[in-house]
Amino acid sequence: MGIMNLGYVILEMKEPSKWSKFAQDVLGFGEAESYGENGTKYLRMDNAPFRYMIRKGTEDRFLAGGYEISSKNDFEKQIELFKRSCIDVYLGSKAEADFRAVEAFASVKDPSGNTVEIFYGRASGKSFLPGHGISKFVTGLMGLGHMVLPAPETEKTISFYEDIMGFGVSDDLTLPAFAPEMPEQRIYFMHSDNPRHHTLGLYNFPNPTGVIHLMAEMTSMDEVGHCLDRVKAAGLHIFASLGRHANDEMVSFYFFAPGGIGFEVGYDGKQIDNWDSYEPTKSVIGDIWGHEYDFPVVG
Repeated sequence: MGIMNLGYVILEMKEPSKWSKFAQDVLGFGEAESYGENGTKYLRMDNAPFRYMIRKGTEDRFLAGGYEISSKNDFEKQIELFKRSCIDVYLGSKAEADFRAVEAFASVKDPSGNTVEIFYGRASGKSFLPGHGISKFVTGLMGLGHMVLPAPETEKTISFYEDIMGFGVSDDLTLPAFAPEMPEQRIYFMHSDNPRHHTLGLYNFPNPTGVIHLMAEMTSMDEVGHCLDRVKAAGLHIFASLGRHANDEMVSFYFFAPGGIGFEVGYDGKQIDNWDSYEPTKSVIGDIWGHEYDFPVVG
């Protein structure tokens, strides 16, 4: 496949220090050393040099996800495939690669306008232990977790990730429409070359922040429960109560992080040992239990 995992996420925040403080105080992330980009906060979850880049800007929004490619050769093959598919490719400079602690990276836009970065040659980080007594996050070869992106150009975007990026389908979830005059909801879950049930989800509606949600996985139910307490103490809005998903069996809750970024914290996500023998599912329910939704009314 070539795409190993989701290696890093880039956010833009009006106040990067505020997001960094939240990530440490609530999630248990740590602040990493700077990799040279002015005004940027780098956050750690594990022994990787960083997992989140929080850039200073004029908006609060998701900018890009960076996918790790298995080798320089596969990286170059992916760039050639983009070009043969008539997709504009931006090749990052040496300085920009240094900002990401990688040997090289490139970026493209998917058909829904999401920025996709690919990279190879991640630098080694120092040993890291999360805060709040968290033993570790479920990362390593499976990457930082997963993300769900807005994909209003759904079919074209699915084709981009399957046919050009090489992702595989895990589950195709359809849910009732918000209102009779609207289309049904659809979330297309896709895996990369690791056991995590999905590295990427595509949702068929837009989102003003540029991301539906990001996910961090812990190793025990108690760690998730303690995090839930910290989210409540911080006064952050919980928009989905504790529950277990039907497709990946994750026990989790969702809340809005600073800047309106949707965030899922979970435990016990399904892992697939052999994707060659896996039969993709088509789900019509999102949850086995829980996950009562409470979205704030705007306007």
